[in-house]
Amino acid sequence: MTIHAVSATEAAADAAGTREKLVHTAHELIPLLRENAERTERDRRLTDEVTEAVRSAGLFQACTPRASGGSGGGVRTLVEVTAELARGDGSTGWVAFIANATAFGLGLFPDDVRAAVYTDPHNVAISQFTPIAAATEVDGGYRLTGKWPFASGSHQAQWTLTAFKVLDDAGEVREVRYALMSAADLTIEDTWYVAGMAGTGSNTYIANDLFVPSGFTLDLDTFMGRKFPSWLPEEPGYRAPLATVACLAIVGPIMGMAEAAWDLVLDSMKSGRPISAAYSDIREAPGYRLALADARTAIDTGRFHLLRAADGIDSAAHEGRILEVGERAKLRGDAAVATRSFRNAVDLLLDIGGTRSFALSNPLQRVWRDIEVASRHGLNNVLMNREEFALSLLGMDQAFPDSL
Repeated sequence: MTIHAVSATEAAADAAGTREKLVHTAHELIPLLRENAERTERDRRLTDEVTEAVRSAGLFQACTPRASGGSGGGVRTLVEVTAELARGDGSTGWVAFIANATAFGLGLFPDDVRAAVYTDPHNVAISQFTPIAAATEVDGGYRLTGKWPFASGSHQAQWTLTAFKVLDDAGEVREVRYALMSAADLTIEDTWYVAGMAGTGSNTYIANDLFVPSGFTLDLDTFMGRKFPSWLPEEPGYRAPLATVACLAIVGPIMGMAEAAWDLVLDSMKSGRPISAAYSDIREAPGYRLALADARTAIDTGRFHLLRAADGIDSAAHEGRILEVGERAKLRGDAAVATRSFRNAVDLLLDIGGTRSFALSNPLQRVWRDIEVASRHGLNNVLMNREEFALSLLGMDQAFPDSL
């Protein structure tokens, strides 16, 4: 299926310029994020100083449509901006990923709905894509009751996009939809107590018989990118499957965490510390030098696969082309390779750092805990992503029709 396309050259140049500015802005915040990282983790939420800095810099709105006051960034922008923030602090990069992936999804809604969300262009929407809660259809919309755990960014959000099951008169699931709800209409239950990514504030949202108008919901086909809405004709980048976007973009912060570990270990090695009676300077040890080279290669390998996949989604969207199931499976395969590469890099860097890496005074241990948790999120299931890619190679794509 093909929809009206825009000039690929113009789109690429525009996207690159936007991305460069946003990534530079994110890079400038790294010292602030590192300074606040310990308190962010201790308080289990981003500090007010960090929240305000990221919000005012427009980095929660990097992927908000320009028609709604955002920067209109594509998937590669989403990946690179959140990676740079995560290089400063994993939790901050993660919340920015959630905010921007959801902002990307708001491009699937009509103008009047986005206008209700962006009464302030710096408003933040977050999302939970597991259909746990149930709803009944009523005149003009749906009534939702239930809980949505893992609401990353719950302390920063004004809106949330959540999956829900629509029940028929017999109580059976008729379909899955996605509801855009004001956070002011929900209750936050304090449930986020974890070993890593503690600062994301990923608490539980609760709704009790909440009415959501039909226009504030999405059907599964639109969410999955099996059809496109007609909104935003001047911003074709939003013609992309939100499910695939999220499963790929989630690796952006993980890349940033690997880069943070690289920064810390490289600085440590350059100090020339002794490691044994045999080597008074770690830089003289061949094994440690090789481990450093292997870690850099692993990060670069992950970056290659991740950015190639992001460019693939952006290009298809600008061409007005719906991604085939096999293409989506390959994108998930890229996400799996990237995730494993970044984790392997951090393992190598921890070998170089040694036991001192795990001192609570060493920020490397926080990076380690953060990447171990973040890289095992349900949207980034390495084992399933590899399986889906393998099935597509065998022509067995329909084994996972709703996840692709």
